[in-house]
Amino acid sequence: MPGALPRQEICPLQAAEEADRPGQGPEPWWGRGGGVPRGQVPGAQRTLGGGGRGIRRQATSHIRKPPVPPHPPGHWAASGRAALSHCPAGVQPRSAPDAEDGGGREDSEPPGGVRAAVFQVTVLSLEDHISTEFGTLRGWLAAREGEWQERLRRAGSAQLRAMQRNLQELAGKCQAAQEMLTEAQAHLPQQNTVEFLTDIKSFLDWHGSSLSYRAKKQPATPCGPNTGSRSQTLGQFKGPIQYTAWKDMKSILNIDLPRVTLDPATAHPCLVLSEDRTRVRDGHVRRPLPDTPARFDFCVAVLGAGAFTSGRRYWEVEVGEKPAWTLGVVHASISRKGKIHASPSKGFWVIRLRGGAELMAKDTPPVVLRPQALPHRIGVYLDYEGGQVSFYDARGMSHLYTFSARFAESVYPYFCPGLYDSAGNTTPLKICPLP
Repeated sequence: MPGALPRQEICPLQAAEEADRPGQGPEPWWGRGGGVPRGQVPGAQRTLGGGGRGIRRQATSHIRKPPVPPHPPGHWAASGRAALSHCPAGVQPRSAPDAEDGGGREDSEPPGGVRAAVFQVTVLSLEDHISTEFGTLRGWLAAREGEWQERLRRAGSAQLRAMQRNLQELAGKCQAAQEMLTEAQAHLPQQNTVEFLTDIKSFLDWHGSSLSYRAKKQPATPCGPNTGSRSQTLGQFKGPIQYTAWKDMKSILNIDLPRVTLDPATAHPCLVLSEDRTRVRDGHVRRPLPDTPARFDFCVAVLGAGAFTSGRRYWEVEVGEKPAWTLGVVHASISRKGKIHASPSKGFWVIRLRGGAELMAKDTPPVVLRPQALPHRIGVYLDYEGGQVSFYDARGMSHLYTFSARFAESVYPYFCPGLYDSAGNTTPLKICPLP
């Protein structure tokens, strides 16, 4: 896909402040529809033509400044969220410009004050969002910990009862053995050996049958190295507890981790897809495929196999050391024929790398991204109802860029592995499976 020229990195909030400087940018919001431009009042030019500062003061002293028009609730907060969401990593919005002419112009103060208030409201809103998200996790973990503790108490009580039964059985057997030994000792003084052996045999037979009956009536609880309470307790409650909890935690996540695959019906004829449809590269050979409306015929791109019409989704793509690629989300109705100039107005919310160095968000205007290191794995987050597409360096989940949008139709994941480039870009894009 042809890339746009590099552009100085600047977030919309900063651009808005630059436009509000006197003598720059569009006329102020209260001047629309017949108002006067910033820095001018009716009759100012005619009065200034007469010369003299006193005359100028006389001409302007009676002028009343235009009132601040009312706005619906949430107007500034919404605009502030949209502006802040576009700011790439490493770019900080600048504060409102200082007032000029000594004490400053009265008409420049409301926009700057509103912007500061919007910024504060946005920060507070994000703080509440973060607290809510982590509060949900903490609540779930606390409940999960309580369940594990209760299971441990129940298992410990059951094992303790079993051990107490074993001790009682052992005590009974010891008492029976002691009685048998005492009775056997009573037969020792007998002088007749035959009589002694006969008596002791009948005695042992009787006691042996008695012990066998007791054992059958009250079998002992198994106890040993493989069935003992300690080994079983260790296996249940000293295993990979954190990993088990992490796997179960997916049940409370308010985000779907779809198994994204590629749709070969949309793939450019030069693209080569893997059998499992999770990897794609430019094969540098155009195959004779039907030129259907769904297929890209110029841009070496392919869409995901499933459309998204609601919900929050997240997937990751391995880009490795590839010098060129484009990833993101697109409307179902995007143009798939001829050259494509990606932008949100045309249904594209994508970032791309060119020349192995220039990482750019194809916003309006395009924004050059400057992360500390080029990512090797990209995370894509889609909030359909919230109108958000965000990109992350998936290795550390550092934020790269966020688009704000209003989706009017279904959207698809978008993949462009870049051109073959004389075998310099043959590594495929790889959709990564998530746990």
